[in-house]
This record gives sequence, C-alpha cells and structure tokens, in this order.
Amino acid sequence: MSEKKALPVSEYKNVKHTIGNGKPLVLAFGMSHCYSCLAMSKVFAEILEEHPEFQIYSIDGQKERIISRDIYKLKEMPVQIFFNAEGEEVFRHIGAYKKPVVEIILKKWGFGS
Repeated sequence: MSEKKALPVSEYKNVKHTIGNGKPLVLAFGMSHCYSCLAMSKVFAEILEEHPEFQIYSIDGQKERIISRDIYKLKEMPVQIFFNAEGEEVFRHIGAYKKPVVEIILKKWGFGS
C-alpha cells in the first residue's frame, strides 16, 4: 500500500494573484509538525490528483505567520479558506475533514460541475 502524499507547500506571494481570477480557490493553512494539518493536506492532494484544474494551495501558517495572523486573522491550524470565483471568502473551517465532506463543500462552492 502506497503512502499518500501531502500537498506541496506554496508561498502566499506566489498564489495571492490567483484569488479572484474567475475560478474558486482554497487556501489550506497548516504547519509541518501538525498531524491534522498533514491529514488535511493529504486529502487536498488526493482531490487535486483527481481534479488538477482545481485551485487548492497549501500555505505554511507558521512560516507565513504575518499573512495567516494579520491578513486572515487565524489563531488555530489547520484552517481552510474557500473563495468564490470573484475572490470573496465564502467559507472557512478550522480543523480537518474527511475527503467525502471536502468534496461536498467544494461542489457547494463552485468547484467542478
């Protein structure tokens, strides 16, 4: 049985321009030493394998603490922030979800058909 891979970590400065580009987007904030953050990252990586057209980015909330704290007002990790195609935050969740729940949320907020 192969080990599931985590979503590669992106720098916020390299993905912020994609917020509001006409496609919904998820910013998944986490920390490398957090079990729930890693579990959530693996769920998103699996979803991206199935749907590479989705915009889902992992951001290291500890390394980018000014962004996570000052811009998004995060106090806990992991946090997933869902944006609509216009770049408006439409949903935020603290903690980890199982893949079937994430798929329901993605569909609700405009990912896929």
